[in-house]
Amino acid sequence: MISSVSGTNGNPLLSPYCTSKHAIEGLSESLRREFMRFGIDVIVVAPGAVKTPIWDKADEIDMTAYSSSPFLPALEADTGLYAEIAETGLPAEKIGEVIHEALTLPGPKVRYEISPESFRMLMMRTLRSACSTG
Repeated sequence: MISSVSGTNGNPLLSPYCTSKHAIEGLSESLRREFMRFGIDVIVVAPGAVKTPIWDKADEIDMTAYSSSPFLPALEADTGLYAEIAETGLPAEKIGEVIHEALTLPGPKVRYEISPESFRMLMMRTLRSACSTG
């Protein structure tokens, strides 16, 4: 299953995307438990930002509809972030390599998280865990 690092993290202004990725994570966990009795592995590959042309579309967004929204400054900041991601995202070939590894190893991991910002992902997991345990 192809998920995303957003499958375990909620991100502001990306609620629909995060929701869909959380659903993939839940489906994968359920299927993994259902199919393990048959020797079938369900593996999640969760990439961070991937360098694709989708990020270039941020420049085409007409922000006038949000001119009176309190979220406008955050939306504008995110637009700048998308331009940066277009340059620093993972090459799609890297995702393919991880998928190949997951499909060909005799004992694959349950989840492969791939991110150009592995330290940031570690910090997010650590902070989320610390906040959830009180």
